[in-house]
Amino acid sequence: MIELAFTSYEFLNRFTPEERASFRAAATTDATVADFLQLASAAQLILNNNPVTLAGMDYLVSQNLLTAERKTEILG
Repeated sequence: MIELAFTSYEFLNRFTPEERASFRAAATTDATVADFLQLASAAQLILNNNPVTLAGMDYLVSQNLLTAERKTEILG
């Protein structure tokens, strides 16, 4: 994977409005989703190959909030 860097805004805008809404809804009862969203919102830069980014994206997939295909597409 080629390393890509996104601002927080650019990264979050790679998700569809429906995906972002599902993450926000899940964050009300899932502390891991809430933490990932908070970190993504606060980050100066988000690297697509950063272990925290990858773990967060993998968690979203494991919770059926995101497909593996969308994860790959979003991370570039």
